[in-house]
Amino acid sequence: MMKTVTKPRQIKMKYMDRLPTVISCCFCCFLRAGTVMIAVFSFIIGVLFAPNVSHTHGFWDLNPVLSNYGIMTEMSAQMTIGIASIMLCIVSVLLLVGACCNIPVLIEIYQWGAIMYSSTVVLMFFVLAVFCFFVHTNCYVAGAVLVFLIVCDVLLTAYFIIVTNSLRMSLQFLSSSDIVI
Repeated sequence: MMKTVTKPRQIKMKYMDRLPTVISCCFCCFLRAGTVMIAVFSFIIGVLFAPNVSHTHGFWDLNPVLSNYGIMTEMSAQMTIGIASIMLCIVSVLLLVGACCNIPVLIEIYQWGAIMYSSTVVLMFFVLAVFCFFVHTNCYVAGAVLVFLIVCDVLLTAYFIIVTNSLRMSLQFLSSSDIVI
């Protein structure tokens, strides 16, 4: 009689599982508290840029940079940033619920939403910086500020994703093991 050997169950690693992890947020608070702070901060950032959807000037007024290229370009840039900001507000609320209620799937939705938001903002700010450096000759300072904002956005988003990923992975580990706290 032959024995059949079963292969051990392979766990499929997600892309986010390969990211580095941290044990605390900002070197001083627990992951859950840090994730709640990240959710509130992301929501506030989303609210700052969201008025651009209604064509009222929100935190950013694009008139000085795109004034020579027509109202349609200006409106589409503002709408893009505004819609991405509304999406950031929605995924920030999902992150808050996921962190408070121990739901790792909602935390992962925030992570992908933050990546999409950051990519959109980086693309829009890069286009505006190119206009500032190469089209308009008198707004080099605005272009430099936009490049600085791009760097800050990328670094902040990367840190936020690492912290939230650490909480998500710890929640998944605790739910899969037989540890009783």
